[in-house]
Amino acid sequence: AAHDLTRGFLRKNFWVMETQPGFVNWHANNNPLDKGEVRAMAWHDIGHGADAVEYWQWRSALNGQEEYHGTLVGADGEPVPLYDEVAQVGKEFTAASRELIDTTVKSQVAVLQSYESRWAINWQRHNRQWDPVDALISYYQPLREEAHSIDIVSPSAPLDAYKLVVAPAMNLLTPQQTANLMQYVERGGHLVFGQRSVMKGEDNSLQPARQPGPFAAAVGGRVEQYYALQAPVPIEGAWGSGTSAMWAEQLSAKSDTETLMRYGKGNGWLDGQPAAITKKVGKGRITYIGAWLDENTAKKAAHWMLDTSGVKSAWPVMPEGVELSLRQGNDREIAILVNLSTETKAITLPGARKDILHNNASVTSVSLPAYGVAVLGNR
Repeated sequence: AAHDLTRGFLRKNFWVMETQPGFVNWHANNNPLDKGEVRAMAWHDIGHGADAVEYWQWRSALNGQEEYHGTLVGADGEPVPLYDEVAQVGKEFTAASRELIDTTVKSQVAVLQSYESRWAINWQRHNRQWDPVDALISYYQPLREEAHSIDIVSPSAPLDAYKLVVAPAMNLLTPQQTANLMQYVERGGHLVFGQRSVMKGEDNSLQPARQPGPFAAAVGGRVEQYYALQAPVPIEGAWGSGTSAMWAEQLSAKSDTETLMRYGKGNGWLDGQPAAITKKVGKGRITYIGAWLDENTAKKAAHWMLDTSGVKSAWPVMPEGVELSLRQGNDREIAILVNLSTETKAITLPGARKDILHNNASVTSVSLPAYGVAVLGNR
C-alpha cells in the first residue's frame, strides 16, 4: 500500500531511492531478510510502479552510526553474500526493461487517503485501538486481492477514471473535496464510505449535520450514533455473518435505501439496526459502512463492491502469499507475480503468456518457489 500511496501523490511512476540490502541497524532486532527475499522485494516495487530500485548502502561505513547497516560490499571492499542476489536483480531488470518501458499501473479502483483525516482521528481516537491506517488497509487488502491494482489518492484528485472509490475513515472533508466526490457519483461512480466518515469540515469542527453530513440526503440515511466497543458485535446480511470490532455506528435508512447488513444482539442500542446501507444516486451509487468488518466479511464486501461497480479482471485471485501486479502501456500488459511466502505456489494463467525472465515464448502456468518471481508479457 505504501508504494501505491507514493505513486498516487503525482499519479506517476517513482523511484525507490534506499532499499535495505538484507538488514538495517535501527530495529530492536535487525534480523536479515531470507535468501531470495531481497529479489522478491525489488520486483514487488516494480509491480507497484517503481522505475528504479536503488540500495543503501554500497560499502560498510568504517565509523559512525551505520557501521552495522547492511551493505553490498564489506568494509574490506569485497562482496558480501547478498551481492550475487542483487546482481541477479540487475540482470533481470536489464532483460525486462524493454518490455517495461512506458508502462505503469492502471487501476479501476481508488482508495482515498487524507492526512488531515488521519490527524483528526489520531487526536481523538475515542478507542485507543482504532487506527486510521489499519482502517485503510482493512479495505485495501481484500480489494487488491481481487482487483489486482489499487490507486491510493487524495479526495481532491480527479476521479473520473475509477469505477469504484472507497473512502475509509474520511473524517474530514473540505467543501471542494465534498463537491469533487459528489460530482464523481453523479457521473456514474460508486462511492463507498467507511466508519467515521464526513464527521468534520476543513477546520476540524463537527459538521452541523450527522454523518455523512452533506451526503446523508443522497444516501438516504445517516449515523444516528457511534459506539466505541469493548467486545465485537455480530452483523448479518448480504455479506453473510460476521462481527464488527472496536467501533460500530448505528445507521438509519429511508424506505428507498437498501440495508445491506444489520447488527445482531449487542449493547441494546445496536440490536437489529442497519450496519451498512446503499442507494443509487443518479448514474452512480453511494454506500456507507458503519461496521469495522472482520476479515472474512470484508472479503465478501469487497467482492460486492467490485461486482456492483462493474470492476472486472481477467486474472483470478492468486493463491495465498502470491501477489499479482499489472503494468500497462502501448498495447502491452506486463504481469509480475511475486511469491512472498516460503512455500512453492502453482498458478494457472488466464491464457498463454510470454515468460520474459526465461525467454519462453508461451507458458500457460508457472510454479513459483519460495520468494519466486515471474514476469509475463503479452504473446
